[in-house]
Amino acid sequence: MRNFYFVGVLLTAGTATAQTASLPATAIPSDTLRPHFRGTWPDSLAAAPTPGGTFRLQGQDQPARPFLTIQDQLRTVAGVQVTPYDGSPGSGNVVRIRGASVASGLAQPLYVIDGLPALNDDLTPGQSYGLTAPMAPYEPSGTYPYQATIADRNAEAGASPMQLLPPDAIASIEVLAGPAAVARYGPLAANGVVSIRTRTGRADRPLRVRYAAYLGLQQVRQRYDLLNATQYAQLANEVILNAGLPTVPFTNTNLGSGTDWQAETYRNAGVQQHQISLEGGRDKTAFLLSLDYRKQNGVLQHADLTRLGLRLALDQRVGQRLHLRGTAALGQSTQQLPYTTGSAGATRAALLAPPTQPVRNSDGAYSGYGNPSSYGPALALTNPVAVADYAYRTPRTRRLLTQLAADYNVLPHLTVHAAANFQRTLLSAESSRLYTFYTANTFTPPTGQNYATQLYRTSQWGAQVAVRYQQQLGLRHAIGAEIDYQYQGTDLIGRTDYLFQNGSFGYNGGYYEQTAELRLHRPWASLHYSLDSALTVETGLSYAHYRNADRTEYFPNAQLSWQAHSGQPTTLRLWLGAARTSTLGANYPLFGPAQLISPFGYGTLPRSRVQSPLYVDQLETGLHLGRRYGRLTGQLVVYQRTSYHALLSQLVPISFSSGNYTYFMAYEEATIRNQGLELTLAADWQHGRLQGTTRLVGSLNRNRLREQQDISSFSPAFDNQPVGTFYGYQQDGLDANGARRFVQASNGGNAYLAQSVLGSGIPAQLASLSQQLRLSRLALDAQLDGMFGYRVLNQQLDLLDTPTGFNNSATSVNDRWTRTHQNTTIPAAGARSNDPSTQSNPMGTTDRLLENGANVRLSSLTLTYRLRQTETQDISVWVGGQNLFVLTGYRGYDPNVSSGGATPTYAGVDYGAVPVPRTWLLGVKAEF
Repeated sequence: MRNFYFVGVLLTAGTATAQTASLPATAIPSDTLRPHFRGTWPDSLAAAPTPGGTFRLQGQDQPARPFLTIQDQLRTVAGVQVTPYDGSPGSGNVVRIRGASVASGLAQPLYVIDGLPALNDDLTPGQSYGLTAPMAPYEPSGTYPYQATIADRNAEAGASPMQLLPPDAIASIEVLAGPAAVARYGPLAANGVVSIRTRTGRADRPLRVRYAAYLGLQQVRQRYDLLNATQYAQLANEVILNAGLPTVPFTNTNLGSGTDWQAETYRNAGVQQHQISLEGGRDKTAFLLSLDYRKQNGVLQHADLTRLGLRLALDQRVGQRLHLRGTAALGQSTQQLPYTTGSAGATRAALLAPPTQPVRNSDGAYSGYGNPSSYGPALALTNPVAVADYAYRTPRTRRLLTQLAADYNVLPHLTVHAAANFQRTLLSAESSRLYTFYTANTFTPPTGQNYATQLYRTSQWGAQVAVRYQQQLGLRHAIGAEIDYQYQGTDLIGRTDYLFQNGSFGYNGGYYEQTAELRLHRPWASLHYSLDSALTVETGLSYAHYRNADRTEYFPNAQLSWQAHSGQPTTLRLWLGAARTSTLGANYPLFGPAQLISPFGYGTLPRSRVQSPLYVDQLETGLHLGRRYGRLTGQLVVYQRTSYHALLSQLVPISFSSGNYTYFMAYEEATIRNQGLELTLAADWQHGRLQGTTRLVGSLNRNRLREQQDISSFSPAFDNQPVGTFYGYQQDGLDANGARRFVQASNGGNAYLAQSVLGSGIPAQLASLSQQLRLSRLALDAQLDGMFGYRVLNQQLDLLDTPTGFNNSATSVNDRWTRTHQNTTIPAAGARSNDPSTQSNPMGTTDRLLENGANVRLSSLTLTYRLRQTETQDISVWVGGQNLFVLTGYRGYDPNVSSGGATPTYAGVDYGAVPVPRTWLLGVKAEF
């Protein structure tokens, strides 16, 4: 099928500015998240020894941390939240800039590489058109079909696209969020823009060889507190006695610690990375050739990643007017990822397998598949080590990104820029499971089965032509204009083939496939006027006509800014700006606008209508204050961003006359408003021989979603509540028999279980403190990050805090209800997980599963020592760590994970996420 999106342009009467690097410094728009530091910083840390050199982030030199991905290094920008999907090797992150602009659909920022959109194919459902979640190792049909978990539905299919560009390849990163900054990308910029410039060689230096490498050890930072074998045996016996049965499973409960399943399932894992590059040039030619290799074992048994990357950059000047640039990057990531996303995944089984059960039987086969009575009550869960060994996927992700660009100075004040890029992504992944994976039959030896193959291929190409004009009129006036046309096309195909062998029962096989073509024409134009290099007025406009909706959307922008005279000792800049943006496809699903209710027409639901295009209005005002030479700067920004026609989705129950019911996915629209404040403080200082740079950023965000209710009200969670709100039941102590009781309400004398708003999974406050210190040959770099004002849905607590006696539990069940101990919230031995959310509402929850996610973490710490520095040599060694400690009350592995993928509605969910590891590192960097 084909979707075409057409964008045209209109020029307004008035003044505007072109956001180009060639404009005078006073005419560059004030980007909310891009503080400008003017002049030269004496004794700056830019020349200090660092693990991976330096790059520019928001206009400042910053040490490159080679063990962090590009996304990880964005945490030091005000208003940016970075949350990993989990701790698997090669896993990506969800990045939110100024909260959530949408409730579902494309929710990641737009990534722009060297001026053109690229690497936006985040391989998670909902973020890459036509991509489905990996198939779970359960047959898709049967008497009792498997109900996919939230983690199953949102699991990554392959490696993160940011793997293609290691930190050493980055020259600069700009996070664009302000109206003037994102206006150029209007139809694509609703979630913000991350603009990345890659490194090239230098024409003014001879051939140089650079080698950088590090080795590291990863470990699980925090573990759940679980019952040991003695405590579990005592609980299992108590369950039997409470049931009135005569024979207990354990005549001897003095069993010691038993099997520590977390220790057996997780390991200390190695990681190593090597990168070698050649760069240099002569006269007007420069080149860079780099090769990188990464080998990472995961902390989960049998998880690993192998990555190879090759990158070439050429830079050529022809005469005085023409500048040519070409880059090519090729990478392949091969992963082995044990199954973790389902109810019987390895991570959950590591928590729930009884500690009385050994890893292997006496014959060497994995335990857990023989007679359940050998290890206590009937074992409802699998052996986690066996799951990690025999149930896994092997994604291989290959990416190619090439780009050509040319700048030609037609006249002293007129420049023409042309660029084109091509990106190809190929994903192939085979899925394996145990032949007897979900039975209680004995197998010796165990056998495996390839049950599914997933293929995904995208080809994306883009082109840009821009004409830029700037002119100084006398001593007081300056004008500029730009017309920019970009074209983007994408062809994609996604297919999954599956075949389940059922022994004597035959086979169950099939496939499903999606294909699509996406086309986008995106012109943009702007004008700017500057008076006395102090007052600047800028405006621009583009428009978009969407084929699947009978309407045209306009994307205007305007900004007024004022800057104190540059001769003053203190710089002061004020600005006020506004813009309208959207997302690719106007936030439509793959096959065009959604019907706002189910097409089945059950019940009394009114007739459906078609979804309207999304648009986002942004307004901000800001102040930037600093001393000359950038020794001390501060920036304060207040913003409001309102999204209209954001798509909501909700499972709606449908009842039949037979008394049965089912669920279908219904859609509605909503308005989302983000209001916030961002503060950035930076200081460069020196005390004797000690030099330092300190940067502190903080942000507050108030996010509210309001359902438009043109059809029917979905949920109070959509009534002036934050995006990602948890809505469910509240425990009201225990009843007289030690079973959980929940808050009730009444209507007309009829009592029913009441639901209420329980918090949001998106942080309301973010903070980051980075500190660089330099003393002679030593340099210290530290980064502290904090997230506050949100909750995490810890799905593991559903069973861990319930003393069933069938699976293991957390030590919290030692405080369980008994006849002599009733002052507790933990039910009696033998209780079941009878929460109403798990029985009548598969998308609901209860407050007992929600925990405060607030945390402060030492994200990175490095100490670098320069061994030698001459005109031709620079050799340093360093030690460091990542995720070294986290201050939090969260009981799970890490409060900053996202099992729900990038979809804001599912923010703050932890369902079997692999722990994000603590990593210790030792590295070397040499240039000669």
